Amino acid sequence: MSPAWFLAALLPTFVSQMLRLQYHDAAGWIFWDYAGRLCALAVLAAIPAARAIAFRREARRLPLWKLGLSVVGITLASIALIGLERPINAALPMTVLGHYPRSTGWLHLVDVTFGPALVAFSEEIMFRRLGREMLRPWLGDRALMVLATSLMFGAYHWWAGPAAMTGAAICGLFLMVLYQRSGALWPVVLAHYLVDLYFFA
Repeated sequence: MSPAWFLAALLPTFVSQMLRLQYHDAAGWIFWDYAGRLCALAVLAAIPAARAIAFRREARRLPLWKLGLSVVGITLASIALIGLERPINAALPMTVLGHYPRSTGWLHLVDVTFGPALVAFSEEIMFRRLGREMLRPWLGDRALMVLATSLMFGAYHWWAGPAAMTGAAICGLFLMVLYQRSGALWPVVLAHYLVDLYFFA
């Protein structure tokens, strides 16, 4: 896995983060958020070697009941952890560069159905699957790689302040361990989706 592929896919999401911070209405924010994520996935789909890694099928190694318990446990732990961000951000308001605007009507319906699925899928492809493949040759597939990908995932949430970055990094630890143990990305995407669905809805 070439770091250049990772950076090429990460670039549109970073640009979209910068652009969406200029918007205080839900429509503008959502447009740039979705555009960045879809462009990142398109970049990966356009590079044959990256596509083979990013969109590969993987067989699960755990029985469904263990995956279910893991997904529920990670979802509940992440919701509790991320819930601690609000008082910290309230105490340090200058560190939060943007807030997700509330959507209404049909846009809200799209954003609480399609939005969390796109967020979970794109971020898990980037930070769990590609991040792991990119760092494994240097860091192996153990604690250092888990820590490094989780810190990258936390840093990706830079605009939401240090509390959100810390919460995302810790959630990233849980998600990467689940990915390693399950052997498949879909349970990790599902856990991420459920967490985001809780907060978006």
